[in-house]
Amino acid sequence: MIIRVGNILMRRFLPEHTDILYRLINNPEVRKGMRNSNEIPWENHLSWVQKNLLEEGDVHLFVVMDEGLGQGVALIKNISGNTGELGVMVGDIDSARKTLLTSKLLTGVLYYFFNTLNLRYLNISILHGNTNSLITAKKIGAEFQGQDDIYKYFILEASKYESLPLNRSLLRRYQPFCME
Repeated sequence: MIIRVGNILMRRFLPEHTDILYRLINNPEVRKGMRNSNEIPWENHLSWVQKNLLEEGDVHLFVVMDEGLGQGVALIKNISGNTGELGVMVGDIDSARKTLLTSKLLTGVLYYFFNTLNLRYLNISILHGNTNSLITAKKIGAEFQGQDDIYKYFILEASKYESLPLNRSLLRRYQPFCME
């Protein structure tokens, strides 16, 4: 499956993307935004990919590539009932700002979550110091639910997502759609 969002293609993870994903998630910019900023060992990565993306497939992960390199990923995990959890990562933040990659990833994965999977509640966990993600969560209509020592927790309800003018504007601008 591919989600087309404006001028980018978000490709559903395939086994041949394993190396690309590994390089992207170990990018120093990506690691800074993770709970554990240490590099992920190759064996751990292979094990996670095998379990979550290939065998059970309970993580819906989409990769954006340019010239064979991973530019960013968006994923939905922890799907249970009508809920799931969001994850968005970009490798080069400056480039992502110039190309609006984060906005496109978010638009595509939210479209997929609410319109293709037809889920109703999106959970978002954000590290306290991740100011850009905290601002973005609020902009898309996610409501603060609480926090612990590590994360601030938000939830985005389908009705809020659908009614927010910014989200409707992004859908009109990028016109996301899924194709096989």
